[in-house]
Amino acid sequence: MKKHEIDRQAKWLHIKYDGEDRDDECVNELSIYQNADDPELQVVVSNIDFDNISHDNTFALTKEDARVLIEYLRDWLN
Repeated sequence: MKKHEIDRQAKWLHIKYDGEDRDDECVNELSIYQNADDPELQVVVSNIDFDNISHDNTFALTKEDARVLIEYLRDWLN
């Protein structure tokens, strides 16, 4: 695996990185996906520990959350 990978497929976005030094230097992955009938985006953050066990945390983004996030990211990019 490369240190940083990003992949977008249909309704999925995957961002994966290895060697994250602010944490435990284990593999981390962010996945965002949209279910056809769900008004929210589903977000899964995974951290794979030293025993290769994945620990997942889930979160849902509403459209209003996404609008605020877009503005936040625009400010950061500028």
